[in-house]
Amino acid sequence: MFVNFLLLCTIAGTAGVPSRGFSVLQGNDGNIRKFSIHGVDASQYPFPRSHTCFNRIDLPDYKSKEELHERLKIAVSTSATGFDME
Repeated sequence: MFVNFLLLCTIAGTAGVPSRGFSVLQGNDGNIRKFSIHGVDASQYPFPRSHTCFNRIDLPDYKSKEELHERLKIAVSTSATGFDME
């Protein structure tokens, strides 16, 4: 569960979901920016990339759910090096 919390903080730049849900999640400019997931090439980006301004995560096209889970755990636990924040 703690990994889920860290993932939300890393992607959305906030520690909580708005009381009205993800549909009203705001970007850093105050405009509503819905949470989104974009697929990227794993050969270019071995780890997930976070875009907090846009509430977006770029997920590489991993071969298995296990690999996805492991890479996400590594990325949120080493956020200074694992996540590339733009």
